[in-house]
Amino acid sequence: MGNRILFLILTVLFTGGVAAQVVVKGNRSWKWQSFGTSALKLVYQPEGNWLQTNLSDAVIAKPDKQVLGWELHVDTVTTNIAVLFPDSVSLELARDDTGSLKGFRIRLEPGERLYGGGERAIDLNRRGYRLPLYNEPSYGYQEGAVALNYSVPVFFSSRGYAVFFDNPSRGYADLGKSDSSWMEVSFTGGELNVYLITGATLDEQLRHFTELTGRQPLPPRWTFGNFMSRFGYTSQEQVLDILERTQAARIPTDAVIFDLFWFGDKIQGTLGNFDWINRQHWPDPKGMMDSLANRKIKTILISEPFFLEGTKYYPESLPFLAVDNNGKPYTLQDLYFGKGGLLDLFRNDAQSWFWKLYDKQIRLGVDGWWGDLGEPEKHPADMFHKISIGGKTTSVSADVVHNIYGHTWSKFLAGYYLKNYPGQRLFYLNRSGFAGTPRYGIFPWTGDVSRSWSGLRAQLSLLQGMSISGVPYIHSDAGGFAGGDGDAELYLRWLQFAAFTPVFRPHGTMVGNIDPGAASYPSEPVEWPDSIRDAARRIIQIRYDLLPYNYSLAFDQTTIGKPLIRPMNYYSFADSNLQRSTDQYMWGDQLLVAPIVEKGATTRKLWLPEGDWFSFWTNRRIPGGASLDEPVQWDRIPVFVKAGSFIPTRPGLRNTDDYKTRFLLVKYYQDEHPSSYTLFDDDGKNPQSLSTGNFERINFSAKTVKNVQQIIVGTDNVGYVGKVIKKVIVLEIISNAGNPKQIRLDNMIVPVRSKFEESELGKGSGSIWDPINNTLRVYFEYTGKPQVLSLSY
Repeated sequence: MGNRILFLILTVLFTGGVAAQVVVKGNRSWKWQSFGTSALKLVYQPEGNWLQTNLSDAVIAKPDKQVLGWELHVDTVTTNIAVLFPDSVSLELARDDTGSLKGFRIRLEPGERLYGGGERAIDLNRRGYRLPLYNEPSYGYQEGAVALNYSVPVFFSSRGYAVFFDNPSRGYADLGKSDSSWMEVSFTGGELNVYLITGATLDEQLRHFTELTGRQPLPPRWTFGNFMSRFGYTSQEQVLDILERTQAARIPTDAVIFDLFWFGDKIQGTLGNFDWINRQHWPDPKGMMDSLANRKIKTILISEPFFLEGTKYYPESLPFLAVDNNGKPYTLQDLYFGKGGLLDLFRNDAQSWFWKLYDKQIRLGVDGWWGDLGEPEKHPADMFHKISIGGKTTSVSADVVHNIYGHTWSKFLAGYYLKNYPGQRLFYLNRSGFAGTPRYGIFPWTGDVSRSWSGLRAQLSLLQGMSISGVPYIHSDAGGFAGGDGDAELYLRWLQFAAFTPVFRPHGTMVGNIDPGAASYPSEPVEWPDSIRDAARRIIQIRYDLLPYNYSLAFDQTTIGKPLIRPMNYYSFADSNLQRSTDQYMWGDQLLVAPIVEKGATTRKLWLPEGDWFSFWTNRRIPGGASLDEPVQWDRIPVFVKAGSFIPTRPGLRNTDDYKTRFLLVKYYQDEHPSSYTLFDDDGKNPQSLSTGNFERINFSAKTVKNVQQIIVGTDNVGYVGKVIKKVIVLEIISNAGNPKQIRLDNMIVPVRSKFEESELGKGSGSIWDPINNTLRVYFEYTGKPQVLSLSY
């Protein structure tokens, strides 16, 4: 395309901040702003009556005072524009303003691949698809679902750029389906803007994108625990019984999620009660939540923005509902749950009223929230919302603001938590949002997926696609939600996959006592046969053991924008093997995960990238740069560790509240090449831990000089007053090099022990060699002072 630009009739050239606007044919115009050398915003003003107002607050970065480093060529005849990026990438854009939908066309090159776009159960490379830009649910979806609950109009190109269209109105993105040479993105209203983003890799592009839109704050540490959930618990007695049996079975657990039966005893006709109205089934909600808290179990309640006729709060909600053409509360006639209205959450008074309902339950002991149906599920074009534009209130069609309804809901809740509970990190499940919503602490899931193998397979592209769309805590209803036949193998394989995703939340339909015709199967491991329960317990325990590693991934996301789930080609568009390996992914930079997504599978074919790898389960060392047919085990999925990795663990945890860095088992997968890793720790609760310096980073690095390998442990931020001063670190070195001839810690010889005795921990140092598993364990006290462990071979 670079050559093609040379043949355009270019009549205007701007660079170095000379101008920020040019009027072209008719009254059309282009405007632009730069954000350093990482992004450029272009705004196109079409002719005619067009609501040219940006209703989105997705971008929080501040533009430069002048444009520097970007070169723009505008053709005043065709109004097309060509852009030369600071890193020499060139892009050709054309306006598309001939129809009722208006937007942009961007020329595509042969072989160019496009990623992102939000929640889609399709190929990770979205080129060749036409994607609706409209958040909508799809009950019981499987592979191939193009439109789902959370669309994000950002696309990342293998040519080394990304484009973000900051427009929340209804639209579409045609990624070369109608014309393979062009990307076409159009909208029903709003400001016609596009952000051009630099970056040679997905990692760089996503970092620059999240610099524009913000990143997710640190989650409460219990986010990485096991959540007990189903659709749905119908009584206080039932919840406490299942929890008691779960804990008796030694299954680690951190939270219980209450679906809509907490405010009613049926599925339909209850949205809008928002209170424990059935005191026969829920005799003492506060006492129940106190009992859960005493067991270190968090309480999460579902909430919806719909208020139905006949419910407790419907009469009070009427002044705050979205309206029809006549300004009267809009009554939805075809909402599955019943007849009623939708809160106009774009209004401050509606938010203030809604918050009172939330706060009443928070004061009883609620720890987190689940926002459901927030697309919104029913949102007709002739429904209107009142929004503030330039200090004036204006009514706009639902289509214009549809895709930021869930975003606005999240923003509202986060804002009120910050004001009223400033010491609490918000945990908020919401299945819908927009670009920038993660900065309000959202934990979205992939909707009402089919309880089927196709539903499970769909999660691989969904979670990877959302992760690189800037939504890092995407996860699924583990085990599947809708339909199904009680397939125990499917249930177990889904849980094994979910253990290496941002949120572990088994959740499915179990409403046989309410709706006898529904396909009902339990979500809790304790409700399955012993063999399934025990296998589920093992994988849940692995997730808890990995808490130090997983929580450190959250730190990387918050500070530098890395998603927790990373596609195999995250760092390279050039490697065709990585490009094709879309049915596996990296959990952080160290762990490669290959879920089992076929029933009865006996082997799993996967690709190991260049370098050496270790089996997470057996410590077997395997050379990379080749495909692998891995035998399948019943109680695990293939997981591999990159050689040179440090993996911090805390074995045996049953609840995340029990986690302290007083004891750490850090596994080092030995390699001759230098490597490093940083473990992050804070109290897991304080929203201001980063800004106030109340955190600790423990740095591990390894290097080999001749026949001596040195492992160095050091600490950042030694002033953190809440840290554990004295720690015991057990460094487990997985090696094929054999037992070292000598081990020194800061030039002191480490004594050799015949066996590992926990009673010896905290009493100096020692080492134990395990010839069967090729592992060396070295334990020592650590107080923050840099220490060097030297292994002589």
